[in-house]
Amino acid sequence: MAAARDLNEQTLIHGAADLILAIDHPQFFDKLVYLLRLAVSYDDYVILAYHPTARPVVLGSSLASDELAAWDRYLQGAYLLSPFYDYAMQGGEGVVSLAQIAPDDFYQSAYHDEYFRYSELMDEVCLVVQTDHQLCYLLSLGRTRSLSSFNQRGLGRLKAFYPLICAAVQMHDKQHGVADSGSHEPVKQAILNFGEDKLTPREKEVLQLLIRGYSSKESANKLEMAYETERVHRKNIYSKLEVNSQKELLGKLFDQVLHPG
Repeated sequence: MAAARDLNEQTLIHGAADLILAIDHPQFFDKLVYLLRLAVSYDDYVILAYHPTARPVVLGSSLASDELAAWDRYLQGAYLLSPFYDYAMQGGEGVVSLAQIAPDDFYQSAYHDEYFRYSELMDEVCLVVQTDHQLCYLLSLGRTRSLSSFNQRGLGRLKAFYPLICAAVQMHDKQHGVADSGSHEPVKQAILNFGEDKLTPREKEVLQLLIRGYSSKESANKLEMAYETERVHRKNIYSKLEVNSQKELLGKLFDQVLHPG
């Protein structure tokens, strides 16, 4: 038992050394994926570079071809409603799970059904690394039903390795950087302005939380209004935008934003 543990620790040390040596080289993210797999088991992974004014850049992914349709829509603009994107753009960092940062109704939301459920992940953990020039790296590790949820031992390993991974990613970013992916401001503004010709300013505030999976109670608290008032605003939003559900609302939004004309 001790010999196996020593061997595993040596393998992790060698993996960490390989990652450091790969800084500013094309295989850096491959080495990073290998080191993370030595630390914990996972089925799927995605490495993204987020920027507050530009589209994300995919730096690595294990997504299968049957997942790509929803993934393409995500990269076209749906990521702007993602809890991970919000967390990253608010300066969040460290090792976090979706459950820790998602709104309270997120798992029952249309957005989750459309852009998370397709992956069949039962658990997801992300390592979030901020850089000096607004770029944020998201290293997402997912487990499907073939594996159990991440346990405390695995999470502890990821948290123990996070300072090293953070420093390596930041150093690689300084020396290598990420190619410009183009501005996302038109899509971002289209989402923020959705329904502006029909909704009141307060209804627009409720709408932005509604499409992100916030419950009426949570929205009311964030907007400092009565629960009953928030419910009236939701009813008015559905009526004015001629939809009957959150799913129809999200579909209409992305039809107009991602496929205008």
